[in-house]
Amino acid sequence: GFGEDYIETPSTTKRGLIVPVTREAIFFDRTHLVLSRAAEVGEALALNKEKRILDMVLGLTNTYKFNGQAFDTYQAGTTPWKNVLADNTLEDWSNIDAAENLIGSMIDPTSGEQILGEPDTVLIMPQYRHVAHRLFYASELTYNDTANTSVSAIPNPFARYALVSSRLAHRRLLEATPSVVNPEKIWLLGNFSKAFAYMENWPITVTRSIAGSEADFTQDIVVRFKASERGTPAVLNPRYVVKCTG
Repeated sequence: GFGEDYIETPSTTKRGLIVPVTREAIFFDRTHLVLSRAAEVGEALALNKEKRILDMVLGLTNTYKFNGQAFDTYQAGTTPWKNVLADNTLEDWSNIDAAENLIGSMIDPTSGEQILGEPDTVLIMPQYRHVAHRLFYASELTYNDTANTSVSAIPNPFARYALVSSRLAHRRLLEATPSVVNPEKIWLLGNFSKAFAYMENWPITVTRSIAGSEADFTQDIVVRFKASERGTPAVLNPRYVVKCTG
């Protein structure tokens, strides 16, 4: 039979910018940059979108609502789930192994079975990009037993991960309220496409007004650039991502 389980995603919001450029602005522009800068209106909108997505992925904003009950995306306790590993700074293979084991223990709340979907992406702060490259891009890993009497080497099992370093993510953590402890040590591992989604009505669209418009005739506004989009980030299932802190 069928049971009722549902996820409520936030309502989408329309965002947009319009930049008008007058005839005087073009005529007296000694830098010859006014038109090119006005045409970059879509970049401002894209930056705003990326910030909102990062805030959701990092857990700075929480939108997860399951069966009518709101939850924080990341949980440090054992119930209703645990996807925060404290004191797990990215230093060697054992830290990655701990994050993988935590995801492997996640239980689907509906079926009671383990969640399906292997972790495939790691998000790190720029301060740890060289450490991450050493761990994820090494050709092999070497293990010593506790007595250091034998050494074994295997192909790197973590090379399958896509590694993403984000300066903007670190900036969002630095500017967060309340403040985040050791933001540079935070890293996330999981299957982000299963955990999050961007609910979109239409993507970022940039348009330019035609020559000889009404605004041109009445106000000497030679050209206008407009950018708009409608969407919102949403959490689908936070159990697919583990957040590690230092």
